Amino acid sequence: MKQPGVRLLYAVLCAALWSGPASANPQLAAFPGARANMEITQPRMVRGTRFPYDHEITVALPASYHAAPDRKYPVLWVLDAPLMLRTVVGILDTLVIGNHAPEMIVVGVGSRSEDGLAGIGRRIIDFSPPGPDYYPPGDAGKAWSALAPLPEFPHRADDFLAYLVDELRPQLAATYRLSGEHALFGHSAGGMFAAYALFKRPGAFDKMIIGSPYLDGVRGAVFSAEADYSARNEDLPVALFLGAGEREIDEYFLAVSGIVSSMTRFSETLRLRRYPSLRLDTRIYAGEDHYTVVPRIVGEGIRQLWRDEAALLPSSWPVPGK
Repeated sequence: MKQPGVRLLYAVLCAALWSGPASANPQLAAFPGARANMEITQPRMVRGTRFPYDHEITVALPASYHAAPDRKYPVLWVLDAPLMLRTVVGILDTLVIGNHAPEMIVVGVGSRSEDGLAGIGRRIIDFSPPGPDYYPPGDAGKAWSALAPLPEFPHRADDFLAYLVDELRPQLAATYRLSGEHALFGHSAGGMFAAYALFKRPGAFDKMIIGSPYLDGVRGAVFSAEADYSARNEDLPVALFLGAGEREIDEYFLAVSGIVSSMTRFSETLRLRRYPSLRLDTRIYAGEDHYTVVPRIVGEGIRQLWRDEAALLPSSWPVPGK
């Protein structure tokens, strides 16, 4: 139990740091009754009209959501929710409290956690663009199929994209206060899907964080979609953050998959197109592998994509003379 003097000092410090002017953190302190962190709501199952199975949808609401009933918020869509949602929400909580990112609604989409890895494995159906199989092209495809052969399965990326944009988005807009700005985060196979969506439904997402993407998958379907798009369009209005881990080059299966090389080639291709409205940042993180790189991609991706909004926020710390 704290001694009286210690309790008094603790109270004074808390008052100095957290009960100062509301402008110290206008996202939270200006709203009496705001939570300390985001509220992760109860997941619900939603079946799309084109699917024979359900997807679990989990919505995380900003800390100020209930305390600021007139505010609307941008939306960050997170693929592979059982694996990624809690990481994204935790990082965003910290960035928001430090005024490094605006508050936003996070929507996680994926299988039920209770379904285990079998449920997560279904993701390749959702994320695969149309094509002959799932392998990369050339010798890499032969090496993959020898190492990890896959049976034939439906490629439903177009259906999944329509599910996100045409079905789920209007449903959520009827329930939650969405600002109209939408961003998408996908990692690995989810990164392949996000990149494919960039060209199949341009404008559907204003921002994208694409981590360690399998861009050579389905015989390079993403590159085919980009080439087709560039032949018909002179601009690509999106803010895009690409990231991968240096150690992914050293892992045989990831090297066969072309994770780092395909992401680098993708970034270079977009640079060469000289799309005037494209905002592109690319990172390769030293010492990180396919899993350890996720927090770094999410953290820096959010900071980069919302850097203009964060620049309008003051310091989260007390300022002399204020």
